[in-house]
Amino acid sequence: MPEIWNHSKKVLIVDDEESVRSLFEDVLTEEGYAVLSAEGGSQALDILKSEKIEVIFLDLKLFGINGIELCREIRRFKPSSIIYAMTGWGALYDIDECREAGFDDYFRKPITNEVLFKAVADAFEKLERWAK
Repeated sequence: MPEIWNHSKKVLIVDDEESVRSLFEDVLTEEGYAVLSAEGGSQALDILKSEKIEVIFLDLKLFGINGIELCREIRRFKPSSIIYAMTGWGALYDIDECREAGFDDYFRKPITNEVLFKAVADAFEKLERWAK
């Protein structure tokens, strides 16, 4: 575990599969990030309205509100957040639709730890640049 635990660097994982949420929580927590998770859109929105979280991973295929609709909703009140799309159903979603919805990038599952760590680190680096 890293020597410095940085609770200001929070990441939200939204996925209806508990195993995916758990995996993200485990690997990102080991890297020193504070990780919150939600299994659906309404739970994610509740968390985002009560927590300062700027890095978000959204599964595109969620029950109820899908990831595309959820991204659009999040962009309304968190326009500078870094929001990543992730899916195991790549053929169902068009990359242009994801960009139009406001996603910053798009990943197909399974996502390797290396790709995940780079995406999160890049997101926080970008947010720090924008804050200056």
